[in-house]
Amino acid sequence: MPDIALRFGKDMLVCEGAMGTMLLKAGMPAGECPEYLNVLDPEMVGEIHKYYRMAGANVAISNTFGGTRNKLDAYGLGDRVEELNMAGVIIARQAQPEHVVADVGPCGLLMQPMGSATFEEVFAQYFEQISALAKAEPEAILIETMTDIVDARCALLAAQAACDLPVIVTCTFDENGVMNISGTDPETAAIILEAAGADMVGINCGLGPQQVFPLMQRMASATSLPLIVQPNAGLPELDHQGRTVYRLTPDEMADWAVRFREIGVQVIGSCCGSTPSHTGMIAAEISHLDVVERPDPHLGSGTVLAGPRRRLRIGGDAQPQIMGERINPTGKPQLAAQLCDLNMSMVRAFASEQEQAGASFLDVNVGAPGADEKAALRKAVETLVAITPLPLCLDTPDVEALERALRIYPGRALINSCNGSESSYSKVLPLAKRYGAAVIVLALDDEGIPKTVEERLAIIERVRKAAHVYGLRDSDLVVDMLTMTAAVDADSAEITLEGVRRLHAQGITTVLGVSNVSHGLPCRPTLNAAFLDAAVQAGLDVAIANPCDGVMFQAFEAAVQTRMSPEDGYEAAHARWKNAYAQVRAQADAGVDELVSAPSEVAVDPQRALHDAVIRGDSEGISELVDQVIAGGCDPSAVIGEILTPAIQSLGDSFERGEAFLPQMIVAADAMKAAVAQVKTYLPEADAAKTRGTVIFCTVKGDIHSIGKDICISLLESQDFEVIDLGVDVPPERVLQEARDRRADCVCLSALMTTTLPSMKETIDLFARELPEVPVLVGGAVVTREWAQVSGAGYSSDAPSCVEAVAGSMSGLSDEEVPSSAC
Repeated sequence: MPDIALRFGKDMLVCEGAMGTMLLKAGMPAGECPEYLNVLDPEMVGEIHKYYRMAGANVAISNTFGGTRNKLDAYGLGDRVEELNMAGVIIARQAQPEHVVADVGPCGLLMQPMGSATFEEVFAQYFEQISALAKAEPEAILIETMTDIVDARCALLAAQAACDLPVIVTCTFDENGVMNISGTDPETAAIILEAAGADMVGINCGLGPQQVFPLMQRMASATSLPLIVQPNAGLPELDHQGRTVYRLTPDEMADWAVRFREIGVQVIGSCCGSTPSHTGMIAAEISHLDVVERPDPHLGSGTVLAGPRRRLRIGGDAQPQIMGERINPTGKPQLAAQLCDLNMSMVRAFASEQEQAGASFLDVNVGAPGADEKAALRKAVETLVAITPLPLCLDTPDVEALERALRIYPGRALINSCNGSESSYSKVLPLAKRYGAAVIVLALDDEGIPKTVEERLAIIERVRKAAHVYGLRDSDLVVDMLTMTAAVDADSAEITLEGVRRLHAQGITTVLGVSNVSHGLPCRPTLNAAFLDAAVQAGLDVAIANPCDGVMFQAFEAAVQTRMSPEDGYEAAHARWKNAYAQVRAQADAGVDELVSAPSEVAVDPQRALHDAVIRGDSEGISELVDQVIAGGCDPSAVIGEILTPAIQSLGDSFERGEAFLPQMIVAADAMKAAVAQVKTYLPEADAAKTRGTVIFCTVKGDIHSIGKDICISLLESQDFEVIDLGVDVPPERVLQEARDRRADCVCLSALMTTTLPSMKETIDLFARELPEVPVLVGGAVVTREWAQVSGAGYSSDAPSCVEAVAGSMSGLSDEEVPSSAC
């Protein structure tokens, strides 16, 4: 075991501060590849490591942050991945620190559905880099500055596949307290990364210690892992020369380090703007102290699930929840047909309906006859991650389909299911451990469903012991005691209820499908409601049901309220169930056939359906809805302005309120583009060819970051702007020439690196001299409104409202007169 791993949870450690800040001070030219210095000027890099070691850092961080092939390709160095990464680790070790960790930053590719990269492509980027790093024998891998939980988890899985070193993962949060691409909060990020096998988690970059501290407290409350923090030396500011500066002093950083230790953080360092002076003061304050122990949040807490934007606790003392069952092709021929075509239109619709109706998480079953379940389940997961925050339960007997879906799901999923057969649990439990999922365990085995409570519980105990061998805990298991049809076996419901009671007493989370109890009997809603009430009072944690069924949902809410009431309890609920069953049984024996028909579908206004399809990103079904709206008499020229644009704008408003996040915006933009394209087939050729304007978009000279730019372009194109994407590292002269040649109406410049702000200013000044009639908008992590105003440019701060900023600039409005956005 690496020496550093032996110190996790035991010793306070101080890690190095900013490498980029120090390289710039040492004379690295703006726009240079930092990793190239590992072979071009290893002495410069080595001296920085020595400065940090002498200041008191006992953990060196290799100069390999941008060492993926994609990042190095931007400098023409993509064929030197192994050389540059190994050199970075070797240089760090030569400085003779106590420990060396190998640094891995974002690879710069945006995964589907937000971007064009596949999971496998991004995984390969990280696997190649980390394999190279591991050859130089660091003591751990540090994956840092992650703003997308999808990317962070992919890098973590790649690290585990590439080596057996401990893996540390740190996320970067914005001032709203979320990872700004995926919208993940600190608690949810910690849950997902711990479940996926990280050895230490924390926060770095983006914010100063004052802003990071409450986020670190939240993360600490959700994980039992050791914690690391590396805040910037305060928030960035611009001096009178337009340079980015960080004003937090070493003494102030040390004061914050003491506070971080008090909440249980073990590894403390610093990020942008920090120097060995900051590191020295941190080390002086905390390196001689003991690690502060934290309570384990997992003890007695039930089972925790998570999607990328929401976490959910079931079991323990949590209130019972409903798992939505509608994404299941059984009895739904239209859904089955769509799944065979890999069309996710109804999957989107059912997910949105169940979320709005009150489901806490969603069962996802795509096993339609004739469908490619491996492809369908993966596509369903990708689709649902973008449009709903609800955690997912992956429901399939196909182990290969299950693994493919678990691999890409950026959360802590629930697997449905395994049973007491060794051939079942021996395949499913290892997948749950590998990908950080919980598992539903069915009380049956190769012999079928036992007739007694004791036999069913014996099966559960057998699987439970096997789960412990595979490294899973009781909190990773959710037990289904199975709801049988009471019409066939009068005692079956009693067995199920008693099993739920006993498991609840042991602290085991339970789940049941409820409606099966009434199959073949009259008055099904009455019987289902009575059985559900009894099960909830017995301790049931999750009911698998249709939340859109008003009768069932009301019965569930009533049962939950009763469970919270001291005046009622299981005995009373059980008596009500026995009475209801006796009455229904008597009616059945008397030949009464009071079957309740399914509720009729409520007609939906086509225009409303089109509006909602944009919101949920239904790019597959939206063209047909456009046809229906126009066939219903709506003027094609009004569809875009009166239905589509208000829909995307309402989602943008939700984003501003923190109720929607970038993945939803991107899939909505794709749906918007599909709808606009369909509307144009109804317009005269001249009208269809019109756009709202031509926009030149690029990342400025010396900067190779493109994710923010790509997101903005997608949103602009969705609202009928023609966007000319010049890519990254674009010289001012080329931007000007393209703007002239394309007769651009607006130019948008992006920068993420402080070193490229001068290039951005040069481009702004060039347009002011040569093409002043074309407005220039700027944005990016290092750009502020004040800097933009001083530089003579418009400004935008976040991608979803960039359309308004561009439209406003074309109308002659100042950036203060249009919504804040980013380009």
